[in-house]
Amino acid sequence: MYFIILLLSFGYILQYAKLPQKMPHILNKIVIYVSFPAAVLLYAPKIEFSQSILLPIITPWILLLVSIISVFIFFNNTNTNTKAAMLLLIPLGNTSFLGFPLIESVLSKDALQYAILYDQFGSFLMLSIYGTIVVSLYSHGKLNPADIVKKIALFPPFIVLIYSILVGYTPEIIMPLVKMLASTLTPLAIISVGMTMKLRISEDRAIFAKALLLKLLILPILVLSVFIYFDFNDLTAKTTLLESAMPSMITAGILAANAGFAPRLSSTLVGYGIILSLVTVPLFGKLFDFIF
Repeated sequence: MYFIILLLSFGYILQYAKLPQKMPHILNKIVIYVSFPAAVLLYAPKIEFSQSILLPIITPWILLLVSIISVFIFFNNTNTNTKAAMLLLIPLGNTSFLGFPLIESVLSKDALQYAILYDQFGSFLMLSIYGTIVVSLYSHGKLNPADIVKKIALFPPFIVLIYSILVGYTPEIIMPLVKMLASTLTPLAIISVGMTMKLRISEDRAIFAKALLLKLLILPILVLSVFIYFDFNDLTAKTTLLESAMPSMITAGILAANAGFAPRLSSTLVGYGIILSLVTVPLFGKLFDFIF
């Protein structure tokens, strides 16, 4: 955990260094095209197929529906742009760039296989499908289904995940290279997160506080309550809970800002959500252990 805080702080400090403006974008590309696929190739074949793996696949979609309903309950009186921002930032979590390092730190590397399922079959697909729909509807643009299919089909980690599930074979001779590349995921992802983190307090403080409370506490508590009721108490369930407790996705914040959906509020929510999640996510892990 201290390593994550150190890397996050380092990334934030780099914002004030005289680096090319595209540096975070370059790091993101390296993570998406190299580190992330390598991690998927390393951990996805370890997935043991059983009914339990449905949990990290189904949970984010149920949480999506609950999140949408919650937005219309808690933010119904806000303006259209703010509501559109909440429809992106509340359902979509930072389940890979921040999620994988936190899951590995709080749980173990064995939990990454379930985190990958949650992220790729949940967050990534929701961003590609649901995120595109929200932006199109609220910015009065046209929805192009072909663009959605293209985003999914050409996303490198998703391609590697499908390969790992269907084929599951990686030549032993390249495994040392795969492990080395996968090891770069945490440092590069966290530094990238730090370099894009914004900590300017938004003027909409009531909305800001309500959104953080909903995203970081209320929704994960609902997930935990369901798990308690059905006695879901294994590593799959714990990983799923922690992924559901992740703060708002950086890409969701960028989408909201680019579309003009309360840009300052969106960037502030993402930034402070990341910092607070370093406390709330481990606390949910301890709460899970205490209950079960």
